[in-house]
Amino acid sequence: MKTRLLGMALLAGLAAMATADAQEFDDRWYVTGSAGMNIQDGDRGTRDTPFGTLGMGKFISPEWSLDGELNYQNANLDENRDLNWSQYGISLDLRRHFINEGRGWNPYLLVGLGYQRSEEEYDAFPSPDSPGEREDGNLAAKVGVGALADAGRVKIRTELAYRADFDDQSVHASGEDWFGDVLASVGVVVPLGPEPVAPVAPAPAPAAPSCADLD
Repeated sequence: MKTRLLGMALLAGLAAMATADAQEFDDRWYVTGSAGMNIQDGDRGTRDTPFGTLGMGKFISPEWSLDGELNYQNANLDENRDLNWSQYGISLDLRRHFINEGRGWNPYLLVGLGYQRSEEEYDAFPSPDSPGEREDGNLAAKVGVGALADAGRVKIRTELAYRADFDDQSVHASGEDWFGDVLASVGVVVPLGPEPVAPVAPAPAPAAPSCADLD
C-alpha cells in the first residue's frame, strides 16, 4: 500500500513539473507585409522613397521570432529625377520580444542580415546606350526597434530600423564603401492556420489516505 502511494505521489510531482516547464506560445507560421519610408543615405545623392516588404516567419520561443523578408525601393536621383537607383533584397531577421500578458502591444529589438541588390542608372551621354546601368549585389545588415500590437485576427507591426548596405561600387558616390538607410514602416502579421488550443490541466492527484487507512 505504501509503495503504491509513493508511486502515485511521484507521478503527481512529475506531472506538476511538466506543467510548470511547458512553454505556451503561438508557434504558427505567419505571413507579413509592410509599407513605409526609406530615408536614403545623403551620400547616395538620391531622394527619400517609399518601400515595401513581404515576408514569412514564426516564433521559435515565447520571446524570439525569426522572419525571412523581401524588400523593394526605387529612389530617384537628385541631379536627374529621370534616373533611378533601385534597391531590393532579402534578409533574415531575428526579433527579441518583451511580452507582458497584460498589454495589448509589446516592444521588440531587431537584428538582421541579408543580401541587397542595386540597379543604379547613370547618364552615359553621348553614348547611344545612355542611360547606363550598374548592377551589383552585396551584404546588408540591419538593427532596429518596434512594437507588435494585437488587432484581432492579425497583428500590427510598427518598426524603425537602420540598414547598412555594403555597396562600394556606386557610380554617383564612387568614394563610398557603404550606405546607411533609415527604414520607418507599418505592417501586418497574419498567422496561418487555427489558433492553438490551451493545454488541458492535469487531473488533481488523489488525496493521501489517513493514518487509519494504513492500519
